Amino acid sequence: MKIIRSSKTSLKFLTEKKRQTLYGVMDEYSCLVNLFIEMFWGNEFAKKDLTKDITNIPHSWLTARMRQCAAREALGMVDGEKTSVQEMDRESVKPHHSGRKMILSAQVVKIENSQSNQFNYWLVLTSIGHKIKINMPIKSHRKMNQFYNWKRSTTVTIHREYVQFSFEKETDKKLTTGKNVGIDVGINHLLATSDQELIGSEVKQQINKIKAKKQGSKKYKTAKKALSYYLHKMVKDYFSQHKNLRLVVVEKLKHLKRGKSKNRGKAFRKTLSNWNYRELLNIIEMRCEENRVSFRSVNPYKTSQTCPTCTHVERENRSGEKFLCLRCGYEEHADLVGAQNILERFLSGQYGAAFKAD
Repeated sequence: MKIIRSSKTSLKFLTEKKRQTLYGVMDEYSCLVNLFIEMFWGNEFAKKDLTKDITNIPHSWLTARMRQCAAREALGMVDGEKTSVQEMDRESVKPHHSGRKMILSAQVVKIENSQSNQFNYWLVLTSIGHKIKINMPIKSHRKMNQFYNWKRSTTVTIHREYVQFSFEKETDKKLTTGKNVGIDVGINHLLATSDQELIGSEVKQQINKIKAKKQGSKKYKTAKKALSYYLHKMVKDYFSQHKNLRLVVVEKLKHLKRGKSKNRGKAFRKTLSNWNYRELLNIIEMRCEENRVSFRSVNPYKTSQTCPTCTHVERENRSGEKFLCLRCGYEEHADLVGAQNILERFLSGQYGAAFKAD
């Protein structure tokens, strides 16, 4: 099994001349990508079709190698839109390249070790066009150093303010023995598990710190980073303390921030707007990968309003954090009930049979 991770590093050490040269290349690259999108949209193209006869059609001063990169990125955007339309059952919208990034292959990008104590690497862009060559100093950092024994991808994503590197590592197959657990993510408690654990009671406090700051300010960004660190720490600690997991099931949480519900006050909607639940689910999924634990998700419909004992479903079963079944009298913390139902929904579903026996 292959694990893929990414890490960003700043381009703040570029001279102004190099920065303007890079922006000029990115602007031309973006125009070229959009020309390829026009070619590919509504037509059937695959990577094998991206021959010189195709990539040389649009007018551009970029080299054949840069054209290949632009064509691949355009095709990826078109294919990504097709997949998104199928998954979300919506009308298709032709993608547009904003010019904020370039995905470049080893044909164009070289990574060289630096002899300077100030920088760790030089990112060298060659074969661009107009005899342009850009040497960009790169400084490593703590997160990037974590991947020192991973294989670095030859493809690099260059943004206007930073560079994103990808790393991959081969691991053993997923575990076939161990414990199954359902996890309900929330605002009052970060994680509630089907094993009756409530974890991360300070998450709301972290969110309130963000709410108290002016959006976009330095203090706001610092508070956002503190919340992200808290999410990572809580999930890391959970997996460190539970080495016998083989399956984690969560809810498919989508579009929670859309619309205005009569049950959601202004304060709650503001809290929700600062709650990055998608980041939390991504962190859980990454930890599952690293620990060879299977990761699944289920429909969240009424998981915290369903009695895990008699299966009675009623909105009034839940009142705040309290769950009390109006049919059988079962009583429990509502988030823990949700976690139990999340796990049971998967195990009793179409794909859960293989995970039933511990």
